[in-house]
Amino acid sequence: MKILAISLQNVRRFVDPVQIGGFGSGLNVLAAPNEHGKSTFFDALHAVFFVSHRSFDKVIKTLTPNVGGDPQVTVEFEADGARWKLEKCWSSAASRKDAKLWRDGNLVAQKSEAEDVLSGLLKPPSDGGPAGLLWVRQGVVDLESGGDEQKARRDIMTSVAGEVEAMTGGRRMETALAKCSEFLGQHLTATGKSAQNGGLKKCEVEVQGLHLRRDELAEDVRKLQGDLDRRRQVRRELEMLEAPEAHEERHQALERAVSGLRDAEEHDRKVQSGQDKLGRLEAQAEKADAKMAGLRNALREAEQAEEKASDTGKTVAQARGQRDEAQSLLDAAQTGFDEAVHLEEASAANLRLAHRVDRERSASKQRKTLGNRIETAEGLIKTLEKQQKALVAEVSTAVLQTLETLASDLSVATRSRDSAAASFAITYDEKSGGKVWRDGQVVQDGQRHVVTGQVHLDLDGIGRLEMSPPSDVDDRLVREAETALAKALAAAGVETLAAARGSHERFLKAEADLRVTQADLRAVAPGGIGALRDEFSELPPPVEVSGDVPDLQEAEQAETEARKKREAGSVVLEAARTKAQALREVLTRAEALAETAQERLTRAKAALAGYDNPAALLQTMETDAEGLVQEIAEARAVFEALKGNAPDLAAARAAEKRARSVVVSVEEKANALREERAGLDSRIAVVSSAAVEEELALVEEQLTDAQERLDRIRFDIAVYQRLDRALRAARDSARENYVAAVHKELVPLLRMIWPDAEPVIDAETGLITAITRRGKQEDFGVLSGGTQEQISLLVRLAFARILATDGRPAPVILDDAIVYTDDDRIEQMFNALTRQAEDLQIIVFSCRQRAFLGLGGTTLSISRNEDAA
Repeated sequence: MKILAISLQNVRRFVDPVQIGGFGSGLNVLAAPNEHGKSTFFDALHAVFFVSHRSFDKVIKTLTPNVGGDPQVTVEFEADGARWKLEKCWSSAASRKDAKLWRDGNLVAQKSEAEDVLSGLLKPPSDGGPAGLLWVRQGVVDLESGGDEQKARRDIMTSVAGEVEAMTGGRRMETALAKCSEFLGQHLTATGKSAQNGGLKKCEVEVQGLHLRRDELAEDVRKLQGDLDRRRQVRRELEMLEAPEAHEERHQALERAVSGLRDAEEHDRKVQSGQDKLGRLEAQAEKADAKMAGLRNALREAEQAEEKASDTGKTVAQARGQRDEAQSLLDAAQTGFDEAVHLEEASAANLRLAHRVDRERSASKQRKTLGNRIETAEGLIKTLEKQQKALVAEVSTAVLQTLETLASDLSVATRSRDSAAASFAITYDEKSGGKVWRDGQVVQDGQRHVVTGQVHLDLDGIGRLEMSPPSDVDDRLVREAETALAKALAAAGVETLAAARGSHERFLKAEADLRVTQADLRAVAPGGIGALRDEFSELPPPVEVSGDVPDLQEAEQAETEARKKREAGSVVLEAARTKAQALREVLTRAEALAETAQERLTRAKAALAGYDNPAALLQTMETDAEGLVQEIAEARAVFEALKGNAPDLAAARAAEKRARSVVVSVEEKANALREERAGLDSRIAVVSSAAVEEELALVEEQLTDAQERLDRIRFDIAVYQRLDRALRAARDSARENYVAAVHKELVPLLRMIWPDAEPVIDAETGLITAITRRGKQEDFGVLSGGTQEQISLLVRLAFARILATDGRPAPVILDDAIVYTDDDRIEQMFNALTRQAEDLQIIVFSCRQRAFLGLGGTTLSISRNEDAA
């Protein structure tokens, strides 16, 4: 693209139409004094290309004249082999907003359509184009402008390599990468897992759900088939159980078993009667034997009890004598033991008194030591409280850091304002002797003074000079920074930053003193002063002792001897007590045996008291017993005969029980089978009505489709991941080629100023991070403002050459872009501009008329439209 002419109307001070025409292909220079309108044309040219006619933002508002009116800009330019004319009018009223575009004298588009055609021609930074890189305003020294220009620089990085351009379409690479990221972001998280609510996750959930439903339906079908098979088996079993001939056969068998049981039970009753008679006779015989045995035993027991009573009487008398002798020995042993206990108690009391006196002596020393530590800790706590109050009164580190940051913000805002503001400097003639005065002070020779407000200078021998700041100087950020700093200083309780730094030094000293005091307090009272006081209160109170205090060692020895004597007496006492107890137990047992023998004798005599002649009675009973034995023998013979002919009652009962159980069990089984058949019929009807087999076939078909969709998504993800890796590899290659291209274009320009200069370029950002001169590498940020400004301009000239080589030429437009360059180096910058202007259009606006006479090129001027005509 090449600019041919530009016209303004109602733009800042240019209310009437003005224009700049006659732009050439190479260097174009407009050198005019300040306030001539160069920056106005620069801003208008930028606005007409890159600000929509529909906008009325702060950029357009700065173009509006003070007297009002709608800014209008017209520019003529060549692009794509045609001559174009663009006219834009911005307004706060929608009806007056307008944009028109002519091609070779023919109107081709208006309003929004004109903006669209223009965007296609220029590719502004908002659409990925590079044009924004090549506009350099006053005082621009930063290579990293960010925003749209940073995007445009990335666009150059993807386009400089021909092979990458051919493969990906340059800017299409960034679009493809964005689409890859967009597609992968729809399905995957940053860690490569399925994204929640993403297409992959939804498809996975669907497949999983269909798998579960298919398994459920398959289980239902399997159960249905099992129920059908079981129902057929139940029907066969019922037919077999309900057959008439089988039913008749079971009931006849039951009747036969019942008749056999009745016959067996009748014969069993006869056997039982014979057994009962035999039992009664045997019981009578047993009772007669028992009476005879009882009488014999009573006679024998009476004789033995008499003998036992005589023997136990003698044993009791002997045991009583031994018991009395042992009791006398026990009484003597008890008296000796009691005397030993009294002696031990007196010795123990004497020893306790000795120990208490000894502990009091130790506690007195502890009481004094703890009292001193408590007194010291209380003093340290008071000191600590004073230090904490002193610490609060000073400026802390965090507050000082805030003040330093606000001061830095004020400095940056001031420098930014000063760089955009007008300035002046005085160079005195030593012969004249005159001085320039400002506010009663001599203005220093050679010092630059910024004009941010009304300035009054008194000139010796001449008079007063008044200067006003430019109307577009914005002092708002400086005032805001000053206000913020003043508020922060007031909140901190200081008047100046220096006072804050001094207060902070006192804060640091007070903080150090506080830490020392805290350490001393921890050393004196590790657990706190409360723990010391608790320890002091837990000490035993002082003991008052009257009379002589026993010696501790003598008291311990006396207590030991008394204890040994008591222990020896305890052994003797225990032995005597054990012997006396044993003999008492012997006497008790002997007395118990004697009492038992006497009771036995009494019972034996009582048992015989009911018989007049026990011996004669015993003989009669023996004769009756012999007759009873004969009668028992006859009854046993009858019983054995009945028992030998008896049928098997248990077998008859088992047969009857079995026959009856067969009938009952068959009926119960038939009932159970009928209930099972009804349940099976019900389940089969329910499942059949649900058409599970048809639903299973449908779900399997859906599962197949869902699995295919999932496989396709996974395949697409793999493809996009592979494409993303390939594109990024290609972009890395393009960056390497970009660095090589920038290096190739930039080195000759740098060496026109610094013969041995070598740039260091960051392949990621496309920016110069450092420069090597005279064998020493210097970071870009530490270079002087003039050097940064020169490198910034040379980098943009290199970019312009790259764009031209890439088939996208764009003009380089400079607005007082070399304000920090000295007279010697500006000549070298002119050479660099002239070198690049061989195949580029470079437009230079400058207020340095004398200096830029040496630049050459096409001279431009601002004229009224009627003058130009």
